[in-house]
Amino acid sequence: MCSSDLKPKRAASLGLDFLPPENWLSRPSVAGTLRGRTVQIFNYVTGGGKSSTTWSAVKAELSAPGLLTVALKRQGFATKVAELFGAHEITVDDAEFDRAWFVQTNQPEFLRAALIPELRAKLMAVLRAGMSGEFQLKGREVKYAETGTFADLKRAERFALVAEIVCDLAEVGEVAAERRGTA
Repeated sequence: MCSSDLKPKRAASLGLDFLPPENWLSRPSVAGTLRGRTVQIFNYVTGGGKSSTTWSAVKAELSAPGLLTVALKRQGFATKVAELFGAHEITVDDAEFDRAWFVQTNQPEFLRAALIPELRAKLMAVLRAGMSGEFQLKGREVKYAETGTFADLKRAERFALVAEIVCDLAEVGEVAAERRGTA
């Protein structure tokens, strides 16, 4: 990723700070506080050489770790294969949402209740905007990642909504922790 992928102007539009690379090996990122929680937007690379993949990600910290785990991703071929091998998903009795999203959790009843219409609408909007990654809530953070860099303007714009959803899911994780007395 070159330093033009994440720009101060894009950071400021979210109310976050642009952090330039610390050295030639590091990458710029965007970080700060959004809705009272620490949020970071960044690129990272997995693999190496010709088989490396660049990812764009946003993560938000929970105030305390909890036991709730959540994975939300677009329905597709990979999720159908996963189901064949025993992966279990939950549904929320919203036909459009259930057709579009593959939802896994260790607390099905709680998450069904937490996926209120407003949150489902945001998730549908980001799906229609072209998201291709996965939301994950585990331990002390919520993270969303998809392949590609922020040089793609549509991705950079979509991540404003993704950051909001990540914060919503962090709140869901905190409520689950409070209910179980682990906060």
